[in-house]
Amino acid sequence: MKLIIEETTEKMSESALQIVLGEMMQDKQVNISLTSGRSPEKMYEMMVPAIKGKAKYKDVQYWLFDENPYDGDEYGPNWYDMQKMIFGPAEIEDERVHHLTRENYTEYDEQVRRAGGIDVMVIGLGWDGHFCGNCPRCTPFDSLTYRFLYTDKQKLNPTYKDRPTQPYTYTMGPQSLMRVRRLVMIVNGSEKAEILKRFIEEPINEDVPATILKLHPNLTVIADQDAAALLNPEGYENI
Repeated sequence: MKLIIEETTEKMSESALQIVLGEMMQDKQVNISLTSGRSPEKMYEMMVPAIKGKAKYKDVQYWLFDENPYDGDEYGPNWYDMQKMIFGPAEIEDERVHHLTRENYTEYDEQVRRAGGIDVMVIGLGWDGHFCGNCPRCTPFDSLTYRFLYTDKQKLNPTYKDRPTQPYTYTMGPQSLMRVRRLVMIVNGSEKAEILKRFIEEPINEDVPATILKLHPNLTVIADQDAAALLNPEGYENI
């Protein structure tokens, strides 16, 4: 694992974007997977003008790694957030965006494999140590893409808010992410300082499920100074 600490969220975003754009410029169909949420907002602001209308990125395919679809709707909040933040502004055609659904989740990993595998994935680190839809105490570490009943997730994580119109979480599991060629985790803000410290320093455990990702052979963690405030980089010689 490589740990990069940048001075600001903007510089963190620039560093992550340079990795993503570098992967996107390969002379082949490139498959990337991007996170929703607040952490990548600045990165997407920079990414839109960098890729919009550029022919060299026309072969890039985009894969969403989790979703909580609404009742009566094929999509959930992640799809709509990504349309707002990146796919819409960058004018990325719907046919180049692949998303998890009730119908395809059991075949999703095979679809990714047939497409050539994911070249780069950008994820965040949740305040409680979750990643994608993989949450504390309910993440099967040996799983590929799977479905989880949301009320069961709440029983193990009582602080999670009710989602009566989103009964299931569909997510790529830890083993799905282990197949990604390059994994980038972005972490920003002082509210993430404690969980980032736990992620870095604790052994692999179900209370902080993201710790399993430290086994990935090509993981880069990029944090801003606020998120890294509790870290002692000099003590991480083995990272």
